[in-house]
Amino acid sequence: MSSVMVMVLVIISLFIPAVRPSQDLWTLECLPTVGIVAETTVINCNFKDIQEIKIVAVSLKKIPENMPIFEYDGKNSGDPRFSLKNPLGPSLQISETTFSDEGEYLYRVVTDKGAKKVQLKITITAKYKNIFSSTWPKDVTHGGPVDLYCNATDGYPAGFIHWFDRSETNWTMNSDLTKTTKDTNGLKSVALSSKLTFKSINLDLAPFRCIVLNSKYMQDGESTLQITSARDDSYKESPITSNTTHIVAGVMVIGSLIVGLLCALLIFRKKKVQRHEFEKTAQDDPESCNTS
Repeated sequence: MSSVMVMVLVIISLFIPAVRPSQDLWTLECLPTVGIVAETTVINCNFKDIQEIKIVAVSLKKIPENMPIFEYDGKNSGDPRFSLKNPLGPSLQISETTFSDEGEYLYRVVTDKGAKKVQLKITITAKYKNIFSSTWPKDVTHGGPVDLYCNATDGYPAGFIHWFDRSETNWTMNSDLTKTTKDTNGLKSVALSSKLTFKSINLDLAPFRCIVLNSKYMQDGESTLQITSARDDSYKESPITSNTTHIVAGVMVIGSLIVGLLCALLIFRKKKVQRHEFEKTAQDDPESCNTS
């Protein structure tokens, strides 16, 4: 009998460690975060495997710092830019994000169901701006050589510039991209400059667009490059063409007048000759005139 009891106790002892309160099975998860300089960054976190849970306090510490950068226990303390996005959930937000916010953090959340810790990472980027496109030479000739330029500044990290024509054909492989990095007192930025060269451009491909992408290949902006060709202008009456046309028309009018005048003079001369011959005949033979 005692041996049976011993076996029962052994079996029970084996099951006891495997049985855990349901409140200990929940977890805290935070997604990797990409923030944008000068904008509000949201750090998305959530509780898993639990429905009813209440946040009591939170603490956010930047690794390897010892002191929390932000704390909440009914009210906020620490960096005023940090806060809970919603007191009912564990997600955080940072207003007026700066490059110094980039890094790894240890996030601790205390709830009425216990406490959890999670490590999270924040990456900071800056949007590109001052996007501008141009050509050299400024006046482009159909079939002639031309360089198309596209520039953007103040972005971070280094991004990309892609070129497209009016039919959305990608010309990026034919372009050269230059990246210039600056770091002024922790304020990082990259200037992008792209050049697309044509030895003989077909202006039926215009307009061209340059699209500026960040390091994640997300679009920050674009610029459309309108090109007016000499061929397009040929369909319009240029001042030179207009003057030439007027000169030709004038010459034709004057020529017509001269021809008309010459004809009139010839006719007049012919009549004068005939009259002169008639008068001479009358003087030489008066009777022929009377007979007439």
